[in-house]
Amino acid sequence: MVGAAVVFAWLMRRAARTRAATELVRRMARGEPAPAARDPGDALAVALAQLDAATRARFDALARERDERERILAHLSDGVALVDAAGRIVRTNHAFAALLGAPLPGEPGTPLQDFARVPELDSLLRRARAEGRATEADMRLWAPEPRTVHATATPLGAPGAGTVLVVLHDLTEVERLDRVRQDFVANVSHELRTPLTSLRGYAETLLDGGLDDVERRAGFVRVIRDQAVRLERLAQDLLSLAELERPGARPRLERFDLRALLEQQIAAFRPRAARARLELALEPGGALPIVADRGRIEQAAANLLDNAIKYTERGRVDVRAGGDHGRAWFEVADTGEGMAAEELPRLFERFYRVDKARSRARGGTGLGLSIVKHIAALHHGEVGVQSQPGVGSTFRVTLPREGAGG
Repeated sequence: MVGAAVVFAWLMRRAARTRAATELVRRMARGEPAPAARDPGDALAVALAQLDAATRARFDALARERDERERILAHLSDGVALVDAAGRIVRTNHAFAALLGAPLPGEPGTPLQDFARVPELDSLLRRARAEGRATEADMRLWAPEPRTVHATATPLGAPGAGTVLVVLHDLTEVERLDRVRQDFVANVSHELRTPLTSLRGYAETLLDGGLDDVERRAGFVRVIRDQAVRLERLAQDLLSLAELERPGARPRLERFDLRALLEQQIAAFRPRAARARLELALEPGGALPIVADRGRIEQAAANLLDNAIKYTERGRVDVRAGGDHGRAWFEVADTGEGMAAEELPRLFERFYRVDKARSRARGGTGLGLSIVKHIAALHHGEVGVQSQPGVGSTFRVTLPREGAGG
């Protein structure tokens, strides 16, 4: 009887362990964490618990790697898409969708031709599959706005079939900057051509007998001087722009009274205003201390005053200044001809002139307002303009009072 009882007890313990192991496996299958083995001597339960812990650790590591890949893919500036052998989307990121004008990435299984109606892109994928190597091409996308992209298609399978990785690199900004550079070179060349032609022409005139023309030779020399001054102004403005646009350029900050600075600039320009029969005045007010680059702010104020006097036929030029605890501003208002609303967005571009012939006749380089804009940006400030034809224009520069530059 004792032996039978021992065997029965052993069978019961074995059955209990089997049920416990079965339940443990079911919980693991449902994704539930396995409890620690109650009986350290139960080798099967201990092994299953260890297997569960190792499996969960591996799944957690894979999940972290997946999340990292998703974050990297989501934040790539290049558009990326994985396309299967049937031409259906496996995966895309937001940049790929944005370049194609889609609000969201393509759903897996969507035909690429339906998501991106770009025949050049389809042709690129076919070439990549046929040649079994990475192929590249520049192409133009038209939605939602014209963009130039450099597309690369890399096959990940055997030639003729398989998955293809597509990468779209946006070249629109590079293309725009290249156009800006080309326009800048063309504009500088154009601005230099006129004074250089005048200098050469009048110098040749003097050499060809003009020196003997007592009545006219002084006039020839004055023209040469005036054109040399114009070249000097252009060179100075170009150097100022180059310095302001230099990577890492920072303002030389110091504390000073903005109103006192404006008074000094007005005093310097008052003789010119008087010769043009214009009233030039600073609106009364108290001291306006700021921290900024004094030399650059003097340059900005001088450029605005120079423009106001140069393009105001009659009336007055008023200078005002003010601010609060965080910002300070000054503005130059004239009673000149004013400008149409469509002219204002381009007014601060380099070499942009509303009236080209009139601007050059008055000695302008076309860079003054662009310099003002860069000076404001250097201080983390801004410049704006309000203008009305026949009424006049008001230019305002707004700056942080405590020198938020750099």
